[in-house]
Amino acid sequence: MFLAKRTSNWTRVNEVCSSWRFLGGVNPDRLAILDAIWEKEMGALGKHCELLGVDGAYILVKPRSATAASELALRSSVLVKGLNKYYKRPWIKGIKTASKI
Repeated sequence: MFLAKRTSNWTRVNEVCSSWRFLGGVNPDRLAILDAIWEKEMGALGKHCELLGVDGAYILVKPRSATAASELALRSSVLVKGLNKYYKRPWIKGIKTASKI
């Protein structure tokens, strides 16, 4: 029945980073690398596709047109290989398109 008042409302960074619930289990370093290499690997298609985030081992991308979505679907396996080459262990399995977000 006795409630103890928390000494602070802050959470330590090491507690958050070590938690698997943080960013869906994706290492923040991987996200930083992905953000840095996205435009380089996408090339001209990068102007027509927006990187939304990561869902497990899949990248969420929002294409701006049906043509860009089609091109993304055709080049997805090549793009996944190109993105995975920047990591010690490949972790990207595929690319998902999000049209309603």
